[in-house]
Amino acid sequence: MAVLTLERLLASMGFGSRKDARGLVRMGLVELDGKVLDDPFMEFKTRPEFITVNGEEAPTVEKLYVMLYKPTDVECSHNARDHKPVYDLLPERFTAMGIQSVGRLDADSSGLLLLSNQGDFIHKVESPKKGLWKKYRVTLARPFTDAQKAELLAGVMLKDERRPVLAREIEVSGDAVDISIGEGLYHQVRRMFAAVGNHVETLERIAIGPVVLDRTLGEGGWRFLTDEEVAALS
Repeated sequence: MAVLTLERLLASMGFGSRKDARGLVRMGLVELDGKVLDDPFMEFKTRPEFITVNGEEAPTVEKLYVMLYKPTDVECSHNARDHKPVYDLLPERFTAMGIQSVGRLDADSSGLLLLSNQGDFIHKVESPKKGLWKKYRVTLARPFTDAQKAELLAGVMLKDERRPVLAREIEVSGDAVDISIGEGLYHQVRRMFAAVGNHVETLERIAIGPVVLDRTLGEGGWRFLTDEEVAALS
């Protein structure tokens, strides 16, 4: 096993190549416990929990598990075409570490977006076999009727799908409707409401399984998932 040096640590955290990491150290931009580190080859017996780079106190994790409060008008793509990519809301080094969105929210939708650089985690959360319901809060163009609710709970046919899809739960709260689904089909929630004669005006994902959107983040804000949240999703 390779010795953990400062340059290796910084590179593993997405701060560029080891050569880039050496440059950061030699410019005096790396600190540990308030002390500037000047030797890129210094060795660590144990991995420090945090290190400060160019003013950012960064956890030294290699495995990324992130919650982001996605605003509208950003795309869940590294090669966005019509809007800026959601990855612009995260530290640039996360892209270098291979972060990907766990499923997607279209540009017109907001709310809970999970991101990770761990393929097994992404697959588990995305897979219907895991049984993680996704909960969305929508506002509608027309009044939501009991008949529409009954149809959605019974299941509706969507174009190009081979079997009906159904709402797992529906709760009405004032002008908003909360709907939980078990799949993650393309524009599924919008298409389901259209199938019963209504139209979604706004859509916000508020939960994936037991993990609920942290509204204290504010739109565009992010944080690392807690160990408990990661365990609940894995």
